[in-house]
Amino acid sequence: MNATELWQLSPEQFNEWRRENDYPMIWDFLVASLPHFNDWMLEQRIDKGVIFQIGIARFISSRCVLSLCVYMSDDRTRLYETASSALESLRKSGLIRSETRFEPYAMWLAGKHGKEEVKRVQSLLSVSENNKGEAQVLGGHRLLNIGGIALKSSIISGRLLDFTCLDELSLDSAVNNSKVYLWHCSAKGVRINGGVIGLDLFDSLLWDHRAWAKKRELALEEGVFQDFTIECEEMRFHSSRAVLKNFTIRAKHFDATMEHTNLDKVQVSYNENGRIDHSEASKLYRNAKRLFSSVGDTVDAGECYYQEKLHEMKSLARPKELFKERWLRSGLRQRGGFSLRCYLKCAAKFVSFITWGFGERPIRSLLMSMGVILLAALTYFLAPASVTHHELGRSLYFSIVTFVTLGYGDISQTASPLQLLSAIEAFCGMFLTGLFLAGFASKTKQY
Repeated sequence: MNATELWQLSPEQFNEWRRENDYPMIWDFLVASLPHFNDWMLEQRIDKGVIFQIGIARFISSRCVLSLCVYMSDDRTRLYETASSALESLRKSGLIRSETRFEPYAMWLAGKHGKEEVKRVQSLLSVSENNKGEAQVLGGHRLLNIGGIALKSSIISGRLLDFTCLDELSLDSAVNNSKVYLWHCSAKGVRINGGVIGLDLFDSLLWDHRAWAKKRELALEEGVFQDFTIECEEMRFHSSRAVLKNFTIRAKHFDATMEHTNLDKVQVSYNENGRIDHSEASKLYRNAKRLFSSVGDTVDAGECYYQEKLHEMKSLARPKELFKERWLRSGLRQRGGFSLRCYLKCAAKFVSFITWGFGERPIRSLLMSMGVILLAALTYFLAPASVTHHELGRSLYFSIVTFVTLGYGDISQTASPLQLLSAIEAFCGMFLTGLFLAGFASKTKQY
């Protein structure tokens, strides 16, 4: 059956067709390719029929304990995250006949055989393209192609859409009343017009990065797009005359362009997925900062700015990784120059980090001010040469007056080391007070 005929089927008919014609092939590849897969099946006591009923991908790639729940009303089995609030509500309402908990394959494999095995499995499950440009997983299984067509008022809820190719699919006024899981899919150039709710995309291709290819990215147009969860390597999308509500985006590379778009509870974060690349994380938060700033969301823009500078500071602490190509082509003297410049910049950013959080945490200036005052007061109290030696109240008073540079002159130190300490404390007072005030004033700045 072609893509048009498959979309004309009802969700129940579509799912039944996949269970009979597509899922068995995917299953054979999983059994042959994934290490210890049969051991997982035996240990967790999961029936293949239940997996086919609910969808393969979530049983394989979920990262938390899952629960298979049988409802009292219709005896149907549904899958939930064990710790989810939705499942807790169902338990309290008494709608669940039975509940069976199990570990998904990726989680079980990490616990039994280590994270290196999980990384190998993730690379097998990641969608790639063969030499014909067809989307595939597991080193050879071509994804079911149901893209390349335009659909109007089509029902997408209730369909098993994991391990599918949706490239160039156009959805107008799609009908959806439940979460749709697009896991391990290829969804390049997907266009959604008229709004939709509850899309969950995991480890899917959403953008064509080849230089010669035409621009293919997720397009959201003219509607409310709500309750999206996206966790992918690369996330690029375009929105026009849209409202994005309750979006959670985790990616390694992120960019977006917006026209007449409102944001409501949109979160963008770096997807570590192993060892974190601080340089790439800094770029991701820089793009997210520009996104939030373009729509006037200074609070989220400020948080992304803080994360951008934090990861930039951490990347400067590793010059060998930051300048990989130049490092390999350089001699010992040049490498030393790279390292020195990086460490000096890292030190400057570290001072900014601890004193006022790059302008986004001005409360740190206040806390540091209190620390400087108390430390100086303790020194004046303990130093034998101090004029306030063993006088706690006068030591604290002198420290505060010196820090805020009031200069009453009723108390002054005579010993040279303590005079120098007083001068340093006064300088710290001017510096930290300025940062504290500037930090709050910067909350209205344009990022």
